[in-house]
Amino acid sequence: MLFKLKILLLLMVLDFSVASAAAYMGLATSLVNIKTDNGSTRPVLADISLGYVMDVHKLELVLMSSVSDDNLNQLVTDVPFAGSLLYRFTTTPRSLLHLDLIIGYSQVEIESSYIQVPAVTEKFSGISYGIGLEEALKSIPQLKFKIDFIQLYRGDQLTINSFNAGFRYEF
Repeated sequence: MLFKLKILLLLMVLDFSVASAAAYMGLATSLVNIKTDNGSTRPVLADISLGYVMDVHKLELVLMSSVSDDNLNQLVTDVPFAGSLLYRFTTTPRSLLHLDLIIGYSQVEIESSYIQVPAVTEKFSGISYGIGLEEALKSIPQLKFKIDFIQLYRGDQLTINSFNAGFRYEF
């Protein structure tokens, strides 16, 4: 994972001389849905993203940290950390409402605890994909409001999705 983060940071700083290129930072609230065969929980996370945009292409590093946990039948589930490296392609660059197709790699750490049982932490990683919508403010075009739906992980008996709502600012 550390190697992939270094590659993304290198790509972000390689060529800032492109006229339509810009760095950006985003903040969002994420509702993570952890679904198993027996039920689902929805912890809430804070989401910070750093990225680089060139025309219709965006490279993004997303880091998420826990805000609140959730429980299912006294099984407390939390996501202390999640991270993603994402590529976004804007399919509607000329419209006011932009639609992004998202693909990347994510790692999610899930901590579970039950009454009188020690907490267990597991990591899940794999290919991520989703869609995103964003719209710029007319008075401040660098500020964009965004909504994303991303599948962070899919296994045989476990699915982890995130719904993010927030904003990003291009420098």
